[in-house]
Amino acid sequence: MMMRRFAAACSGALWLGLLATALAAPVCRVQTLSIQGQSVKATFCVTSVGHERSGAGEVARISLSENLVGSGGSLDRTVTKDVLLAGGSGRLSDDLPLQGLGIDRMLHVSFVYGNGGVVPESALLIPGAVPVL
Repeated sequence: MMMRRFAAACSGALWLGLLATALAAPVCRVQTLSIQGQSVKATFCVTSVGHERSGAGEVARISLSENLVGSGGSLDRTVTKDVLLAGGSGRLSDDLPLQGLGIDRMLHVSFVYGNGGVVPESALLIPGAVPVL
Protein backbone atom coordinates (compact mmCIF):
# COMPACT_ATOMS: atom_id res chain seq x y z
CA MET A 1 0.00 0.00 0.00
CA MET A 2 2.81 2.40 0.91
CA MET A 3 4.56 1.60 -2.38
CA ARG A 4 1.42 2.48 -4.38
CA ARG A 5 1.15 5.85 -2.65
CA PHE A 6 4.79 6.54 -3.37
CA ALA A 7 4.36 5.58 -7.04
CA ALA A 8 1.24 7.75 -7.32
CA ALA A 9 3.05 10.70 -5.74
CA CYS A 10 6.02 10.27 -8.11
CA SER A 11 3.69 10.00 -11.10
CA GLY A 12 1.86 13.18 -10.04
CA ALA A 13 5.14 15.05 -9.60
CA LEU A 14 6.30 13.89 -13.03
CA TRP A 15 3.08 15.14 -14.67
CA LEU A 16 3.36 18.49 -12.89
CA GLY A 17 6.94 18.84 -14.10
CA LEU A 18 5.95 18.04 -17.67
CA LEU A 19 3.02 20.47 -17.48
CA ALA A 20 5.26 23.26 -16.17
CA THR A 21 7.73 22.60 -19.00
CA ALA A 22 4.94 22.68 -21.59
CA LEU A 23 3.54 25.90 -20.18
CA ALA A 24 6.98 27.52 -20.19
CA ALA A 25 7.41 26.96 -23.95
CA PRO A 26 7.00 30.12 -26.04
CA VAL A 27 3.64 30.65 -27.73
CA CYS A 28 4.37 31.81 -31.29
CA ARG A 29 2.41 33.17 -34.23
CA VAL A 30 3.85 33.33 -37.77
CA GLN A 31 2.49 35.77 -40.34
CA THR A 32 3.63 36.54 -43.90
CA LEU A 33 3.55 40.22 -44.80
CA SER A 34 4.13 41.99 -48.11
CA ILE A 35 6.18 45.11 -47.38
CA GLN A 36 7.34 47.28 -50.29
CA GLY A 37 7.59 44.30 -52.64
CA GLN A 38 9.30 42.02 -50.10
CA SER A 39 7.69 38.90 -48.71
CA VAL A 40 8.47 39.15 -45.00
CA LYS A 41 8.06 36.26 -42.58
CA ALA A 42 7.10 37.73 -39.20
CA THR A 43 7.27 35.56 -36.08
CA PHE A 44 5.90 36.87 -32.77
CA CYS A 45 6.49 34.75 -29.64
CA VAL A 46 5.41 35.37 -26.06
CA THR A 47 8.39 34.01 -24.12
CA SER A 48 7.25 34.87 -20.58
CA VAL A 49 4.21 36.26 -18.79
CA GLY A 50 3.75 37.68 -15.31
CA HIS A 51 0.44 38.80 -13.84
CA GLU A 52 -0.19 41.50 -11.25
CA ARG A 53 -3.08 43.56 -9.95
CA SER A 54 -3.08 47.32 -10.32
CA GLY A 55 -5.58 50.09 -9.62
CA ALA A 56 -6.79 49.68 -13.22
CA GLY A 57 -7.27 45.89 -12.91
CA GLU A 58 -5.28 42.80 -13.87
CA VAL A 59 -2.14 43.47 -15.89
CA ALA A 60 -0.03 40.95 -17.79
CA ARG A 61 3.63 41.84 -18.26
CA ILE A 62 4.74 39.93 -21.34
CA SER A 63 8.08 39.44 -23.06
CA LEU A 64 7.50 39.45 -26.79
CA SER A 65 10.17 38.10 -29.13
CA GLU A 66 9.85 39.58 -32.63
CA ASN A 67 11.63 38.20 -35.69
CA LEU A 68 11.20 39.53 -39.24
CA VAL A 69 12.99 37.94 -42.19
CA GLY A 70 12.87 39.21 -45.77
CA SER A 71 15.04 39.30 -48.87
CA GLY A 72 16.63 42.55 -47.66
CA GLY A 73 17.75 41.23 -44.25
CA SER A 74 16.31 40.51 -40.83
CA LEU A 75 15.28 41.99 -37.50
CA ASP A 76 15.37 40.13 -34.19
CA ARG A 77 14.47 41.74 -30.88
CA THR A 78 12.60 41.25 -27.61
CA VAL A 79 10.38 43.85 -25.94
CA THR A 80 8.46 43.88 -22.66
CA LYS A 81 4.90 45.16 -22.70
CA ASP A 82 2.23 45.66 -20.03
CA VAL A 83 -1.25 44.61 -21.14
CA LEU A 84 -4.41 45.56 -19.25
CA LEU A 85 -6.59 42.45 -19.24
CA ALA A 86 -10.36 42.24 -19.51
CA GLY A 87 -11.75 38.73 -19.43
CA GLY A 88 -8.26 37.26 -19.84
CA SER A 89 -7.32 39.16 -22.99
CA GLY A 90 -6.10 42.62 -23.98
CA ARG A 91 -4.59 44.69 -26.75
CA LEU A 92 -1.09 46.03 -27.29
CA SER A 93 0.96 47.53 -30.08
CA ASP A 94 4.59 47.89 -31.06
CA ASP A 95 6.60 49.85 -33.61
CA LEU A 96 9.37 47.91 -35.33
CA PRO A 97 12.18 49.71 -37.19
CA LEU A 98 12.64 48.05 -40.60
CA GLN A 99 16.16 49.27 -41.41
CA GLY A 100 17.45 45.69 -40.90
CA LEU A 101 15.27 44.69 -43.87
CA GLY A 102 16.61 47.54 -46.00
CA ILE A 103 13.38 49.55 -45.56
CA ASP A 104 13.61 53.07 -44.16
CA ARG A 105 10.22 53.01 -42.39
CA MET A 106 8.53 51.60 -39.29
CA LEU A 107 6.01 48.80 -38.94
CA HIS A 108 3.21 49.55 -36.46
CA VAL A 109 1.66 46.24 -35.33
CA SER A 110 -1.45 45.89 -33.15
CA PHE A 111 -1.90 42.60 -31.29
CA VAL A 112 -4.58 40.83 -29.30
CA TYR A 113 -3.12 39.01 -26.28
CA GLY A 114 -4.86 35.96 -24.83
CA ASN A 115 -4.25 32.32 -23.91
CA GLY A 116 -0.55 33.04 -23.41
CA GLY A 117 0.09 34.29 -26.96
CA VAL A 118 -0.43 37.22 -29.30
CA VAL A 119 -2.26 37.40 -32.62
CA PRO A 120 -1.36 40.24 -34.99
CA GLU A 121 -4.58 42.17 -35.60
CA SER A 122 -3.28 44.82 -37.99
CA ALA A 123 0.02 46.13 -39.33
CA LEU A 124 0.69 49.53 -40.89
CA LEU A 125 3.78 50.83 -42.62
CA ILE A 126 4.49 54.29 -41.19
CA PRO A 127 4.71 57.08 -42.03
CA GLY A 128 1.79 56.92 -44.41
CA ALA A 129 -0.36 54.32 -42.61
CA VAL A 130 -0.07 51.80 -45.48
CA PRO A 131 -1.82 48.53 -44.45
CA VAL A 132 0.32 45.40 -44.82
CA LEU A 133 -1.93 43.09 -42.77
